[in-house]
Amino acid sequence: MNEQFESILDECISALQAGIPLEEILAEVPDYATELRPLLYAAMVLADPNPVLVPTELKTALRSEYLKQVSTLPDTKRPTLNEKAQAIYHIIRRRLTYKIVLNDLITITVTAILTLTMATLILMVVAKDSIPGDLLYSLKRLSENVQLLLPLNESRQKELQQTFNEQRLTEIEQLMQQNRVAVVEFSGVLERKGEKLWIIEGYAVLLPENVTIEGQPQEGNLVHVMGLLRANHTLVADTISTK
Repeated sequence: MNEQFESILDECISALQAGIPLEEILAEVPDYATELRPLLYAAMVLADPNPVLVPTELKTALRSEYLKQVSTLPDTKRPTLNEKAQAIYHIIRRRLTYKIVLNDLITITVTAILTLTMATLILMVVAKDSIPGDLLYSLKRLSENVQLLLPLNESRQKELQQTFNEQRLTEIEQLMQQNRVAVVEFSGVLERKGEKLWIIEGYAVLLPENVTIEGQPQEGNLVHVMGLLRANHTLVADTISTK
């Protein structure tokens, strides 16, 4: 863009700002009209806070032309109920191919497995602090049993069993603090053996007449106890077996 053109452009923009119509300005500089027209038009648009990009007359003409063309189009026949049903049938038939159905089944199955797995993992985390009688306690025990079924070496297996037994003892303490009744089980050393009362791992365990004793546990033996914790902190044995 040379200096002369720039000067003419500046003068034309000033004329536009003064309110002189675009066509009158271009008529004064016919040699530059082609180059100036888009620039001046852009200047008009930028200067107008609410520019009209398409004149109203042109919009009206375009609308009239559109309506004229629409009026010449043939009338379309509305589809009957039977035609609609056939169209739906063809769509379903194209959709129900063996490959598509198989892919859908695989997708649904994988999604269901992932959802179930995630839900189970979340519930296991939530159930970690549950105690006997809580809604999620059975899920906690299931998680422990699954861990014990894993192919671990003997040392790791015993370590896990010891950890889980310590949790059983902790659960009994929590139940006593809350004065709750619950079915409990734990393993411990038989410290004292009386006629109807045994001391196992520091707990007094009552032996009712219908108690089941497996083996011949002696003082100093490790035994496993299943029974009922009463509200008065009394442990009543149901089954006692040697480990």
